[in-house]
Amino acid sequence: MTEQALGCAYTKTSCCGKCGGCGSAEPSEQTERNGARLAIAGNPNCGKTTLFNALTGARETVGNWPGVTVERKEGRAAAGRYDLTLVDLPGVYSLTANSTEETVAREYLLSGQADAVLIVADAVNLERNLYLTLQIASLGSPAVLALNMMDEAASQGLRIDCARLAGRLGLPVVPVSARTGQGLEALTDCLARLLDCVQNGRWKEAPLRCPLNGEAERRYAEMERAIGAAAERNGIPTAWAAEQLLLGTAGVEARLAMLPGERLAVTAARNAFSDTEMDAAAVFADARYRAITAVCRACVFRPSSHGRSATERIDAVLTHKVIGLPLFFALMSLIFLLTFDTLGAFLSTAIESLAGDAVMGAAGTWLANAGAPAWLASLLTEGVLGGVGSVLTFLPQIALLFFFLSLLEDSGYLARAAFLMDRALKRFGLSGKAFIPVLMGFGCTVPATLAARTMENEGERRMTILLLPFVSCSAKLPVYGLLAGAFFSKHRGLIVLSLYLLGLVMGVLTGLLFRQTVFSENRAPFVLELPPYRAPSLKTTFLHVGERVWHFVSRAGTVILCMSVLLWTLTHFDGNLTLTEQTETSLLGLFGVRLAPLFGPLGFASWQAAVALLTGLVAKEAVSAALTLFLGVAGSALPAAIAGLFTPLSAYCFLVFVLLYPPCAAAVATMRRELHSARLTLLMVIYQTGTAFLLAALIYRIGSILLPV
Repeated sequence: MTEQALGCAYTKTSCCGKCGGCGSAEPSEQTERNGARLAIAGNPNCGKTTLFNALTGARETVGNWPGVTVERKEGRAAAGRYDLTLVDLPGVYSLTANSTEETVAREYLLSGQADAVLIVADAVNLERNLYLTLQIASLGSPAVLALNMMDEAASQGLRIDCARLAGRLGLPVVPVSARTGQGLEALTDCLARLLDCVQNGRWKEAPLRCPLNGEAERRYAEMERAIGAAAERNGIPTAWAAEQLLLGTAGVEARLAMLPGERLAVTAARNAFSDTEMDAAAVFADARYRAITAVCRACVFRPSSHGRSATERIDAVLTHKVIGLPLFFALMSLIFLLTFDTLGAFLSTAIESLAGDAVMGAAGTWLANAGAPAWLASLLTEGVLGGVGSVLTFLPQIALLFFFLSLLEDSGYLARAAFLMDRALKRFGLSGKAFIPVLMGFGCTVPATLAARTMENEGERRMTILLLPFVSCSAKLPVYGLLAGAFFSKHRGLIVLSLYLLGLVMGVLTGLLFRQTVFSENRAPFVLELPPYRAPSLKTTFLHVGERVWHFVSRAGTVILCMSVLLWTLTHFDGNLTLTEQTETSLLGLFGVRLAPLFGPLGFASWQAAVALLTGLVAKEAVSAALTLFLGVAGSALPAAIAGLFTPLSAYCFLVFVLLYPPCAAAVATMRRELHSARLTLLMVIYQTGTAFLLAALIYRIGSILLPV
């Protein structure tokens, strides 16, 4: 696809005209490489993070819903002779600082740390995206506007006159498609020319100003005159500072460092504007929207509409108020069936045979032939290979789960799932926006907790964080797979699905309880942008899956490896610190024997099960590694050995306890930091432990009555 096919082409005349250089000058002939810092800003869901990944090769989460980039990300890229440091700012709709993300983005842009700004806009929804563009242009910083998703715009018959748009905005405009890579070379060329102009002093700072109507414009001009000298002294755009003062934005007066006389003039100008009885926010928003309408009328050409779009026709079915949720649950059930009961089970069994039988057998034979001491052979085969291998056996299931979820995410369907869940979530004080961190919780509780920062309502944010541990993270999958495969091989998919659903049900019930006790304030309104349906990008999907797989493997190679070695040591040394073959008399066995009776009401009173649960407080994957190590077998012999510790009923109760008891130490620490309350965190740990114990005991008691041995 050529750049002309994107809908408009970047040429040397598609410039802003501020310097006369970035659009017409030849690239600098200097060969010395320079560093530059580039801020990337844009609306949520405009493809900003996808473009960041395309330019830098960085592996960052790419999603179709607002708020996917919670914290600032950095990456490296090259543009001409410049080595760029790209700063991916949070996706925001404006710079009004009504949320944490808007504050972060605005403060960084005002700090002067960036040499230039790359503004990313969705070409299909240009009118909405231009509001942030105009706000950034009002700061006067060197900037380039990248019109992303131009391939989609072209497919819809949308045509944008980029040269005219650049002239209207006073910014270079480059059409790109981040998903396909089209236009990226032209974009980096434009950025290099812009940085040349800045470095050579040819950039003419001219902040964009949208005039107001009538009396509001006169009062606005009075404020500009009142702060003109102070703004010039401090290098702050006068029009922007005047607007912020009229809006009452905190911190602006401190930035201006005004003299006493200037403060009096500002007070008088503010009072004069107040006398007009006009709402300042509405006045400035109206001015920008009028400017946007004029720009789009002149630069954007839409085809005549012929019926509903494909997205609207699909949404009529998938977001239907009656069948929408059943379709969603049916789709998730199919994913679980493929992941845990058919394809995933086949792949895990194949790896188990390879790693558990072939590799460990070959390693044991090689160590014996090499004359290695028995303790060293045991440490390497049972401790290292057995412990780590038992976790890696379930790697295919984790990869499959995230493969399917990434396809749904990249297609735009998961944003609809959040919309569908809003009706259910609002019953216990949450909005559909809570679905975003909940979905991330299926991967890991730590980033899911951080994702809750996007929620404006503090009570709703805190309750979401407290409910996240009830979402089963991927670290629990090896435990589920191990016991479900040993005791429920014909129905392992249904068993795992039941655990996931049980966790969600307990989360709902906990939410209802918290709604009536701890968090009783009003629910925040739910606003979510629904992206158009798109064909998933396999490159993006495999990058996402690769991230999750690498995270899982790295934990297996670090935390689980260290835990396996520690557990082997504690199970092979007794109280006199001498080697022992009797695990019951080892240090860990002696401690486990005293701990085990506590779990008698749950159906499993073995010291191996009790100690394995303790290791899960460090990392949930360690539970399966610990059980494998304690039993001293791996591969195909493992299910038969586990059958000596559990019955099918007690095995299920063990899984229920693993599902509901507190998350790993890293997740608890993250919750403590995000909740800003040690008391609330401790309360949640105690609540989860009690819930896990009571529910597992209840299931065991009822099961013992209905299913007598």
